[in-house]
Amino acid sequence: MNFDFSYLDIAFKNGSVITVNAQDEIAQAVGVKGNKIVFVGSNEDIDQLIDEKTQVIDLKGRTLMPGLNDSHYHPILNGMIGTELDSAMVDTGFARAKDIPALLAILKAVTDTKAPGKWVSSMGFEATLLKEQRYPTLEELDAIAPNNPLQALTCNGHNAIYNSKALEYLKVYTAEDAKKYPEGEVVVADGKLTGEVRGHTHFWLWGQVEYTEPQQRKAAMKSQKQCLELGITSVGDMGECDAPSYHIMQKMCRDGDFKIRSYMALHSIFGKHYSLEDNEHWMKLGFVTGLGDEHFRVGPCKFMIDGGSGGPTCYTREPYSHDPSAPSERGWEREETWDYIKKVDDAECQCTAHAMGDGAIEFMVEGYEKAFEACEDKEAFKARRHRIEHCMLVDQDLIDRMAKMNICPSVNAGLQIRNGKNLARFYGPKREKFLGALKSMMEAGVVCSLHSDAPSGPVGFEMIDGAVNRYDLRQGYQCDMSQAVTVLQAIRCCTYNAAYQSYEEKIKGSIEVGKLADLIICDRDILAMDTHELHNVKVDLTMIDGKVEYQRV
Repeated sequence: MNFDFSYLDIAFKNGSVITVNAQDEIAQAVGVKGNKIVFVGSNEDIDQLIDEKTQVIDLKGRTLMPGLNDSHYHPILNGMIGTELDSAMVDTGFARAKDIPALLAILKAVTDTKAPGKWVSSMGFEATLLKEQRYPTLEELDAIAPNNPLQALTCNGHNAIYNSKALEYLKVYTAEDAKKYPEGEVVVADGKLTGEVRGHTHFWLWGQVEYTEPQQRKAAMKSQKQCLELGITSVGDMGECDAPSYHIMQKMCRDGDFKIRSYMALHSIFGKHYSLEDNEHWMKLGFVTGLGDEHFRVGPCKFMIDGGSGGPTCYTREPYSHDPSAPSERGWEREETWDYIKKVDDAECQCTAHAMGDGAIEFMVEGYEKAFEACEDKEAFKARRHRIEHCMLVDQDLIDRMAKMNICPSVNAGLQIRNGKNLARFYGPKREKFLGALKSMMEAGVVCSLHSDAPSGPVGFEMIDGAVNRYDLRQGYQCDMSQAVTVLQAIRCCTYNAAYQSYEEKIKGSIEVGKLADLIICDRDILAMDTHELHNVKVDLTMIDGKVEYQRV
């Protein structure tokens, strides 16, 4: 028994307590005083520390565990997507649009509420999941929105179909005009514009859509509700709507409006120019990563090399298996990546980049190796805990090289639960064996985390289910199990390991005496259940800073 207070404010007992300590011990009871955990142990021992002032919560065999830390989440972007016609971005996801007519009907309904010239912004559809297995055409979008610029973002956000009014912002009116932009970014087929825009050109065009401060604040609060209901007490905010969003999120965290602890990367969803400007300014001022407090900290300097895994648009070393001629997205070149990583490391900041495919990940690993070789203090380099975001397609060599430098990838390994069959088709059996390779990373000593990339991927226990079972529930497909992890391993990835990646493992991420009381109660003992039901786990209670912020009715 380890205890350092005269009585407890709150006592949890009769539970299955997943501590995520070094030994992965399972306890029965936990005591909280103020905002700290002050007791972890047995029912018998905690009974001696309970008095008439203590609130006793009987777990009745349910799991008590650390709050989830989603290491790559977009609170504002995620919350802006909604089903209401006045949503900042209307939801066109699979649940609402399973075919092109349904998708167009949603977009037309929104357009009909807009004054001429006002943007129609949407996100969520995936062409490979639509009945027709294609994008909406430029002509289809023009027919429903002849007087409004319209944007139909895919679920991964790395490309979109725009109508002609939107393409006017690029001064693109004909296929010939597309040549003003990098090859393949304004997509032409059979000599005609398709409306699809990719890469940096897409992100710039997305940046022309105005999302107001009230919309962004409302969005953050909507995401907070989701987080609390799903047991998420910390997030790595990996990119929002540039400068206004930094101010909005810091202020909301400072004022206690946004209660989820936030580690906010310097990165703009509007692309390379904005992100570089943000990072350059930060480094020029001489600040280092981690500035802030327990509620809000400035996170890594982030950039974005390639596209998404589900399109697919990520940059791979070999062609896609389903269509070797399909183009990929590469926004940074090899040497450019190396130079920028060294610049960030020289500034003693944490570096990360969106790198989904093995080609992009190779750029990152090579860049880290060159910066590591040039750095005189190797231990200081390792202590910066540089990251790679998503890091989905790897091999054993890349993993081993990461381990030598303490590179800490944040992995999108839950995706299989929603799109596993298509991922297997895109990358083939050999690459699938190292898709979202949490198991091999952990075996190599890599401190990897597990994330949702909300709004693009599964969140909470659905994400954990994807990493454990690797079963595509939408299409009834069992993915390769080579990288499947145990429930305890998955929980470690999205608690302790995520805290480690933001330099906060000494204050959160496990249930140990002295750490912050960020705790959740599940609706059952998750270690005694059929793991294929993990996506159905409900959170009964979410506590942050020793206060109950959510309780399921």
